[in-house]
Amino acid sequence: MIVEELVRTAIRAIGEKVNVFLQISTPPSILRVRLTDEEFERVYEEVDLLECLKSARRDLEAMGLLLCCQGARLNVFPSGMTRQMTEGRLAYSLEAGKELSDDDLVDIFAPADCSEVATLEDQLAAMRELFRMKRS
Repeated sequence: MIVEELVRTAIRAIGEKVNVFLQISTPPSILRVRLTDEEFERVYEEVDLLECLKSARRDLEAMGLLLCCQGARLNVFPSGMTRQMTEGRLAYSLEAGKELSDDDLVDIFAPADCSEVATLEDQLAAMRELFRMKRS
């Protein structure tokens, strides 16, 4: 079992930043999330790390927090094969009209600028729009 501990930032709508402590374990895919400012600690065990992150983001969003990591950026989305090969740890940073390459892969837990992150709902809407544009 591989265990990794990270500290990431989350941001509230009012601009206040909060430290989020992450403990990532594989296999199986487990994400432990802890906030020190509030009494919040949860463990997410899902089919892969991306699903763990999505579940954690749902709970943080319910508390008014957006996690500032690559997996929460509007244009980051996994491919099925990459997801399977990396237990959901890597995803693509997509750009309309650009062919994908390995250079576009990002670690979903890597830090991201807080101005680039969004809710799960907004991220999904952005991906739907991007894929709609690709078909046109």
